[in-house]
Amino acid sequence: MNFKKLSARDIKRMLFNYNSIVILLLLLAIGSFFIGRFTRNYTTILTEASLYAFIAIGLSLVMISGHIDLSVGFQAATSAVVLILVINSTGSVVFGVIAAVTSGLIMGAINGAAVAGIGISPLIATIATNYIYMGFVYFFTRDGSIYPEGALRDSLRNNISRLRFFNTSVITLTVVLVAVALIVLAVVLKRTNFGSNLYITGDNAEAGKLAGINTRRTTFYAYILCGCCCGVAGVFLASSQGAAIYTLGEGRDVFAISACVIGGIRMAGGKGTMLNVLIGVIIMRMISTGMNLLFITSAWVSFVSGVLLLSVLLIDKFTSARKA
Repeated sequence: MNFKKLSARDIKRMLFNYNSIVILLLLLAIGSFFIGRFTRNYTTILTEASLYAFIAIGLSLVMISGHIDLSVGFQAATSAVVLILVINSTGSVVFGVIAAVTSGLIMGAINGAAVAGIGISPLIATIATNYIYMGFVYFFTRDGSIYPEGALRDSLRNNISRLRFFNTSVITLTVVLVAVALIVLAVVLKRTNFGSNLYITGDNAEAGKLAGINTRRTTFYAYILCGCCCGVAGVFLASSQGAAIYTLGEGRDVFAISACVIGGIRMAGGKGTMLNVLIGVIIMRMISTGMNLLFITSAWVSFVSGVLLLSVLLIDKFTSARKA
């Protein structure tokens, strides 16, 4: 495209097609020029975003397949509880991490079996499992928290959330693992049969079946991967706080959905990349950080995030209608 001959229509189309990048650049400009100390918090934004990113990464796979999972928040919280319980039982952080990720896999398999195997609506199925996982968390935390005993608490923190490389504040273990996961999944989505099947299942499941794709199996695997990602997120969140808190899963599903949709993952399925997820997560953390620096209450953070999410959904609906 010749930029010297860009028309108003071309500019409008570019803004619609790349709305997530436009939002990110606007937030960067507003934060840098109008919010004090914002530029000094870039590393904080990235490190905090890495703690939540795996929930959005897992959910994005399910959304690309044309489904939804409203239990991702309490899947992460349940994995955090399992992590602490196993650490206290065995005295090993490694065993705790393995158990937490395995519990995430099992929860993902339960959701996948309900949706892909039995055929229950993903909305209803994951609301139901969300309450099951919530009950598990509340039972073991007893409306409080559980944490590793003695020196194990510091061991959990120091070996995961506080572990840094090259004496820098931004290259943490969580940031590195998120980066690796994004790259690996980007290759999987672009270069493998599973990735192609995932997009086809989300775009047109009936056409996928006619083409010989096992759409149920593809959906099941998407939920399993989502559960594993939530298990990793649970480990990150528990290590950052040194405990599994009963409110750990609250609001994480809304955060993940907002990050995916604002980043560019289509709610109807069949569209989205790992770059979209990364942009969405950073946007959500930038909003939260910027408003915290302005001493704005969390209620307004939720309000602004909701307005932004609705705006992006309307833009996506408008552009989809125009293309149709």
